[in-house]
Amino acid sequence: MPFDATAIGSLPHRDPERACGLILQHLPRIPHWPQLPARDPREGMVRQFLEGMPGVVEVEDGGYLRPPAEAPEEWEEFFLRCEEGALEAFSMSEGRAAGFYVFLERVKELRPPFLKGQVTGPVTMGFSLKDSEGRMAFYDEELREMIATHIAMKARWQERVMREAVPDAQIIIFFDEPALAGYGSVYMNVRREEVLEALMRAMEGVRGIKGIHVCANTDWPLVLEAGFDIVNFDAYGYRENFLLWAEQIRAFLERGGIVAWGIVPTDAEALKGATTEELLGALLRGVEELRAAGLAEELLSRFLITPSCGTGSLGESEAEKVYGLLQQVSETLKDRLGNSGESF
Repeated sequence: MPFDATAIGSLPHRDPERACGLILQHLPRIPHWPQLPARDPREGMVRQFLEGMPGVVEVEDGGYLRPPAEAPEEWEEFFLRCEEGALEAFSMSEGRAAGFYVFLERVKELRPPFLKGQVTGPVTMGFSLKDSEGRMAFYDEELREMIATHIAMKARWQERVMREAVPDAQIIIFFDEPALAGYGSVYMNVRREEVLEALMRAMEGVRGIKGIHVCANTDWPLVLEAGFDIVNFDAYGYRENFLLWAEQIRAFLERGGIVAWGIVPTDAEALKGATTEELLGALLRGVEELRAAGLAEELLSRFLITPSCGTGSLGESEAEKVYGLLQQVSETLKDRLGNSGESF
């Protein structure tokens, strides 16, 4: 896996066949299934994962949650299904995840060594949904715990279905947490323990490789200590912010962690002039900073290459450029360093 490439999730395509074709062409070792919000707004990162959530009332930009007193049967059924491990109750319907089902059929034939899926993380979900009085759901302990448990069941269902499609593949599940960019600000008045507890609860029961994606700056020590196997950061825009925490990065890598460098920009302006050599140079400068901070040589190869974020806000041709650059950076690294790596 060293120097392999994967990506975040969203693409601008409306046709799931074309989206899967692009992914499988450029990411043959760690393909991911595509989220296609332009095809259907229910494929947005909040609404795509609302099926099976108790008390939820969907609106165009997300939804709000009714507490147990207002939707007792839904909450009772939710807890019963969780207790029974009834993962089918937390499936994604084809209408909300067309790319997922096309992806499953394609990878059955290709049998890549890794398959990547993704869910919206509990912090982002909790700050995207509101309670029935208009407050962010994450501030309500009961709603926060339910959301994290719901995300865990969604992740477990996705992992199981992908494992059934390609039994020999290692399954990677990313928890996408863009809202963590606001952690520590006046806009997110939460305790560290509440964030950690939600993240750890969302990972419960996931047997495969667990990753987290944050597409801006955040409290990196918190993220590095949360128990994920892969930490993905925006190395194009926030490299220096992340590398400030060299000691915490070292501890994470020594525990067997992998750093996924989001070096290919998904900002349209930055993408225009981006070249393989420029991105490769920026990436290697970051690695050199870690080497200068005293990280052992064997730790410095424990990384993947990704875009800085999803490509859903770009045009199709721009997304294609992102995936092309991604593959080129990965392959150039492997050629120069002579390591194609089969596993961690």
